Amino acid sequence: MQNSNIFITVDDDPINQFLSKVIITKNVENAEVISFSNVQDAMSFITDEKSSFHKIILLLDINMPQFDGWDFLDQFDHFDIELKKKFDIYLLSSSTDKADFNKAKFYSSVVDFIAKPLTSTSLDIVFKRLKAA
Repeated sequence: MQNSNIFITVDDDPINQFLSKVIITKNVENAEVISFSNVQDAMSFITDEKSSFHKIILLLDINMPQFDGWDFLDQFDHFDIELKKKFDIYLLSSSTDKADFNKAKFYSSVVDFIAKPLTSTSLDIVFKRLKAA
């Protein structure tokens, strides 16, 4: 995993998962996309594989059944600071609710809010932010 551009997507919609993977692999050299359809599986992967991570871009859907993106962020906030530094989390959602945008600001691990579906343009914005950091 060390030499790849690692993306983790957490989204219960298989079509959005597929579209995100296509956009990422078409636009990012040496991309590895790891997809999860629920928060629990993503959390298990992160805690099991944490020592192998370098830098991860995580695209997180907000609205999912059982555990949603907010639940993920609440759990993620309890992780070790060194692990959290390895992640840039982008909320990827179809929500246009201003309350969601405002709530996202309370999570220091959230870099930005991206409208679904992921596009080449929104992916460019992610990489411009990475280069500026």
